[in-house]
Amino acid sequence: MIKKSLMDQTEGLLPNFCGVRPIFILSVGAQLLVFVLILATGDDLSESWDELGLLSFFVQWTALSSVLCLCLLRRPLARLSIIWSAALSYATILLVTGVFAYLAQLFMITFEYQWGTSPNVREDFLLRCLLISSIISLVSLRYLYILQQWKQQVRLESEARIQALQSRIRPHFLFNSMNIIASLIHSQPNEAERAVEDLSELFRATLKETSSLIPVSEEWALCEHYLHIEGLRLGSRLKVKSNFENVPKDALIPMLSLQPLIENAVYHGIQPLPEGGEIRVEALFIENTIQIQITNPVPKISKAKAHGRIGNQMALGNIQDRLELLFGQAATLVCTVQDSQFEVVMIVPYLRN
Repeated sequence: MIKKSLMDQTEGLLPNFCGVRPIFILSVGAQLLVFVLILATGDDLSESWDELGLLSFFVQWTALSSVLCLCLLRRPLARLSIIWSAALSYATILLVTGVFAYLAQLFMITFEYQWGTSPNVREDFLLRCLLISSIISLVSLRYLYILQQWKQQVRLESEARIQALQSRIRPHFLFNSMNIIASLIHSQPNEAERAVEDLSELFRATLKETSSLIPVSEEWALCEHYLHIEGLRLGSRLKVKSNFENVPKDALIPMLSLQPLIENAVYHGIQPLPEGGEIRVEALFIENTIQIQITNPVPKISKAKAHGRIGNQMALGNIQDRLELLFGQAATLVCTVQDSQFEVVMIVPYLRN
């Protein structure tokens, strides 16, 4: 079985600086610092454009180089204790600042820039840069540490809650399955044996990691095990039509993300209807995303009630939490009720093994 954990990341004092978003945020923050330093000089703003350009160049290169070093050192730092990781990160930033401050000082002396012509400013320029960097780095590292700890706590609490939810199996489904198996043992032993195998596959899936990703075909195979058991109970009232031909074979989705949606469709759509109905499942590959649409009928009389009940079910809240935990805003779960039809669409980014 193909498994992949999006949470299998190196945890440490600092977040991952190797991504585009952190670098962009840092670059914007560095530029805001430049503006503050220019305003603090008290000079005429109309005559400070050259200083703004040079200071922006200096600060941006210092900040980006520091981030590059922390990115390269991220895994070694993560293996150290918090104290040593913080100390080495702090020293790395100061070292990079010192190197660029020394180069900037050489530039001012060589080209006799206005700061370089003043002996007093020239002598303590390096010291000033190190002091400013030490203060800002200390505050930033402290903030990033608190933020990282908060994210870790949220993630662990979410995983614990999701694990608890995933480990539950509906008692009535288990009892119904056992009753069905018991009734088939003598009359249809082959069907009873297959039902036991289906039930064991579902139980085996609940024991795996909540963050595991599996191919869409394997997740649908779990759904078929579940539907076979329910088919023994509901008979011809339960009809299923599926189409997964438009989805890449290597597309991955979270384990046990589709099966609970099918279970909701059975319990809150097909089961209350005397005549039963058809569950339609269609998977599409659109704009580098996997979109799985599940449609089932709901009782006309209690359409609003059905929407409320389904919307409050453990399965939808569980899946919504898992999608947000694994993919952030890149994944969504949308539910609608219209014309006595309940529709849920799960959208996840296209990932492959």
